[in-house]
Amino acid sequence: MANISYRYVILFLVTIAFTFMFSLRSAFIMTLTHTTHLQKETTNTLCSNSNVTENVGVEEIGVRDNTESSFYHGCTAYNSSRDYVSDFGWTISVMFYSVYYLGMGIGYIAAGSILSKIAAHHVLLGGWYTSALLHLLLPYVFTKSGEAVMLMRLITGFCESVVQPAFVALAKSWVYKGEESTYLSIGLMGSFCSPALASVFVGACLCYVSWNSGLYIIGSILLVWTLLWHLFSYDSPFDCPHIADTDLKRYRLEQKLDSHDKGNKAKGRNVPWRQILTSKPVWAIWIANANKNCNLAAVSSLIPLFFKDVYGIRAADSGLLMIAPFVINTVFVLGSSLISDRIIKSGTLSTTTVRKIMQCTGAAGEAVCMISTLYVPDWRLSVLCLTLAQAMAGLCFPGFASNITDLTPHFSGAVAGVSFAGTFMAFVITGIASLIPENNEASGGVDKWTVVFWINAGIAALSSVFYLIFASGEVQPWGLEEVADEEKEPLKPMNPSLNFDQREVRKEDLLEKLRRQN
Repeated sequence: MANISYRYVILFLVTIAFTFMFSLRSAFIMTLTHTTHLQKETTNTLCSNSNVTENVGVEEIGVRDNTESSFYHGCTAYNSSRDYVSDFGWTISVMFYSVYYLGMGIGYIAAGSILSKIAAHHVLLGGWYTSALLHLLLPYVFTKSGEAVMLMRLITGFCESVVQPAFVALAKSWVYKGEESTYLSIGLMGSFCSPALASVFVGACLCYVSWNSGLYIIGSILLVWTLLWHLFSYDSPFDCPHIADTDLKRYRLEQKLDSHDKGNKAKGRNVPWRQILTSKPVWAIWIANANKNCNLAAVSSLIPLFFKDVYGIRAADSGLLMIAPFVINTVFVLGSSLISDRIIKSGTLSTTTVRKIMQCTGAAGEAVCMISTLYVPDWRLSVLCLTLAQAMAGLCFPGFASNITDLTPHFSGAVAGVSFAGTFMAFVITGIASLIPENNEASGGVDKWTVVFWINAGIAALSSVFYLIFASGEVQPWGLEEVADEEKEPLKPMNPSLNFDQREVRKEDLLEKLRRQN
């Protein structure tokens, strides 16, 4: 351990855990799509023998047919005792997503308070452990009661929501100055790429093993990985017995130069909730996160139903079609994060300017591409539009997500919890979708997908404008405010005679001196 910077060990454990946890989300989505009954007036079927076949008239497309899959040949589970077709239609299926995002919204609000009382690495442990257990129980409950599934999805959303704010708080402790966006993007990379990875694995499980095997296998792996996290994780580098001496000196130097404790130290302090809740930069992050989660709800949750409803593509096949959008999203998140950190560190542009450029460009481009998905005549072009939309969404990460760590050195967990509560908008958009009648005639000719996609695009456009006006990349006055903490000496403010650039130069000189000494 002495030869490896332990912050990379923490990063590796977090990345893999997020990959498994969000793979469980994708596994549920694909399982639900696979087992759900849908009705529509016109069904286009993607199969190996023909590109598009149109059948006019209301048709049940939840029942298995004998059409050969385009990607998985010789499926042995379909129409066997290992397959399952539920009684859940459009409305209740979308409500499963809706209550999940409701639970996430509630959890994000509670996350700030939880992180002020419990260490971040313990919050991560609890969130991952609970997620694994609930998904292992889900297949059994799925066959018994829709109401029980609703309750489990609500609890799952709540428990999974706390892990992202917890990681933001933990990253604030472990990250070196100047690598915030990159560190966060790598840690959360599992949440971006997991749908692509899960699509291949769960699609094969649906086709060759059983309808519920994907949930069992991934849930078991996450359970084991959570045990590794329990054994090898620490809340800060100062608590870690495996930390290298050079790293420890670097952390102590950065702590001294910044004149505040390294990391999220809201625990034991009174969180300035009033200032946080009335902060315009925090609300700018909130609405940007609302856009991100609406995009996530539409793409990861509803798009498989969209492909099944509009083009008649079965769940296993639609999962494979979503590989390209999520892979390109991961690439753009990592690439834009690296570029953002380098621009900010070079001093070419201010932190605020870089955050605004990334967020606004990404959200505006995402809106245009999502709307285009509705009006293309072919499923291949729909996949292309979704891929471009996810690329644009990837630009938003070094905008709003990394912006959380800019505003405060002490209360990043609380700010993350408030900001991530924008997930409530995903609850709204899926709730609206569940209320739209399944066929166009019952809804007065209004297509449900038109409503969903235009609402999503409108939120993206609104988030761009709001963020452009109100976002900030500077530490807020309440972010440095020292509150009751009797065990520590009062914090001293940074030297007001030095501007930002001068402090950075002084810091780099001292860091270079430390490197020469070692």
